[in-house]
Amino acid sequence: AWASPTAVQARYTISVPAGLGSLHVEACFEAAGILELQSRSPQAGGLLDGLEGARDTQVVWHDDRIQVKLPGRDGCLSYRVGLDAASQHGHWRRELVIATDAILLDPDLFLWLPEGTSDVSVEFTVPPGHSVSTPWKKLASTEQGAVFRTGGRAALGDGKVALGRFETYRLDAVGATIKVALLNGVPAVDRPMVRRWLRANIDAVTAVTGRFPVSRLQLVVVPIGSGDEPVPWGQVSRSGGDAVHLYIDQRMPDQAFMEDWVLSHELSHLFHPYLSDGARWVYEGLASYYQNVSRARAGMMSQGEAWEDLHAGFERGRQGTRPGRSLADATENMRAERAYMQVYWSGAAIFLIADLELRQATAQRLSLDRVLEAFADCCLPADSDWTGPAFLWLLDGLSGSVVFTRVGA
Repeated sequence: AWASPTAVQARYTISVPAGLGSLHVEACFEAAGILELQSRSPQAGGLLDGLEGARDTQVVWHDDRIQVKLPGRDGCLSYRVGLDAASQHGHWRRELVIATDAILLDPDLFLWLPEGTSDVSVEFTVPPGHSVSTPWKKLASTEQGAVFRTGGRAALGDGKVALGRFETYRLDAVGATIKVALLNGVPAVDRPMVRRWLRANIDAVTAVTGRFPVSRLQLVVVPIGSGDEPVPWGQVSRSGGDAVHLYIDQRMPDQAFMEDWVLSHELSHLFHPYLSDGARWVYEGLASYYQNVSRARAGMMSQGEAWEDLHAGFERGRQGTRPGRSLADATENMRAERAYMQVYWSGAAIFLIADLELRQATAQRLSLDRVLEAFADCCLPADSDWTGPAFLWLLDGLSGSVVFTRVGA
């Protein structure tokens, strides 16, 4: 039942108080000898309090890790995670975001895991009226919460867990179950509008290949009530499961959301596995291409508007390309050199060219849509990281061509 025969079997019970100012954790292990528990968060050690062993389990805090000596084949420990010191209100790049009546936090802050172990059982116990949203597979509901399994992917990283009072519901798509967590905000959120907006974009992306790219998705919507656009920030996470996090300005009118591209862009990232940073032009280019194509096909924008938006993007990419700077160099140094437009829109142009070449060479029998459909059949959801060249090479193999590696060279 675990990732490997040598993995430590571990169970975590997270008790959440009504005030959401702390978490109380009990961790139990089926293993022998000494375990080293680690967290990848630099903040986690400063939040730790009340560390103690149970049932003759000995624990020692040592060099930013917890050393556990088990009395036999099992043992437990408990600790408290104080969240007040980690609070950063409203900023989506923090490890902990304080929302209205809820918190959104990285699992790194509270899951101290045995070295080499990522597949564990996590049970949340929450007060009445409170909800839990995670990217992990849900094993069971309990009277006071739910039990999840983090899965074979790394449980930590950029994943998010939402705890508190908020609305949860399920949206179905072809081949997929999407669990929505819609947090509260000030001013209040137009919930029917959000549902319509989510539904429209999910349907548009589903239509590309005939089914949603992944079978299970956590979709978190956080109203921040600020910004000058409907979705100031969106992000895809692969940690422990596929997830999309959206930070919205709920003050914007309905039509502004329906005309916005961010949600379709983030959902389009699900067509590919997690790709290393060296492949930025690949994954950002693919999503930038489909953010327009999928919405135009779904009638969310006209074909003319889609071509105009693509052309405008290509023009921004041209203007953002420094003479003599290759796409590979721009990708490697995108943030430092602020080469975003060259990376995103050069990538989109490459996928447009590949799509057109496939259609022309096969009299419309093959297209980028059909190749991505074949990729989903073989390789999604993906539990391991990919490189850009490996992804393009496989697209070539699935299409019986060399168009992707040639055009992207």
